[in-house]
Amino acid sequence: MPDETRSRLKGLLTSRYSHLRRRLEYIVGSRDRAADALQETWLRLEAMSEPTSVANADAYLLRIAANIAIDQHRDERRHLNEGEVDEMLKVQDELADPERVVSARREVEALQGVVRELTARQQAILMAARVEGQLNREIAGRFGISESLVEKELRHALRHCRASMRETTAFYDGNTNGRRKF
Repeated sequence: MPDETRSRLKGLLTSRYSHLRRRLEYIVGSRDRAADALQETWLRLEAMSEPTSVANADAYLLRIAANIAIDQHRDERRHLNEGEVDEMLKVQDELADPERVVSARREVEALQGVVRELTARQQAILMAARVEGQLNREIAGRFGISESLVEKELRHALRHCRASMRETTAFYDGNTNGRRKF
């Protein structure tokens, strides 16, 4: 957006703030939401880069603010309220029987042991990728290595973990299929 248009809209937003807030209150039904939406409108105007021709500045600003308020309302609806959270906590966990808890703890301990078998760099790459959710290029930059080496180390770590966990799980489950050693 050209600086001239941006400055004009920001000036209008400032000078007509009370009027715009009242009109937006009518649309969204809340003074606080209207004020929040207008503040976000200011930030959006600052960030806009595309040239825009504005025929009716009041309507343009009100439309931006209304869209922001609608987006904020949708975001709020995605979250549970306190009553819904309490209701969910009252549901009994059918999966929390003692046998499953012990089995899950045993698997976590086994996985920790398997991960400790990896090299320090493989452990760090695995944690960065799978726990922290970093991208391969971010990991490569962090360690000063190529992305292909990150992929190779991650692939090796995952294969090792998968194979070792299969053996461990088979051992704990009593499944000893395969060649007999005796």
